[in-house]
Amino acid sequence: MKFMLVVIITMGSPVIGEEQKTFELRIPQENKEECLKSAKTFKFSLPVISMDTRCEPKMTNDEAEIKGI
Repeated sequence: MKFMLVVIITMGSPVIGEEQKTFELRIPQENKEECLKSAKTFKFSLPVISMDTRCEPKMTNDEAEIKGI
């Protein structure tokens, strides 16, 4: 089964007066193991950027994309 790696990126911080902006990246992966391994590469944090990842089964109409949420 193919999977989608979903990466949620939030930039900005209300603490320093910046409006937060959130983006979602959907990256196709061949299988769950590859997806989980790829998800680890996005595990870091910076003062004004936070990231969260998850793996979801790929739906037939799922495409790789970047969108603001």
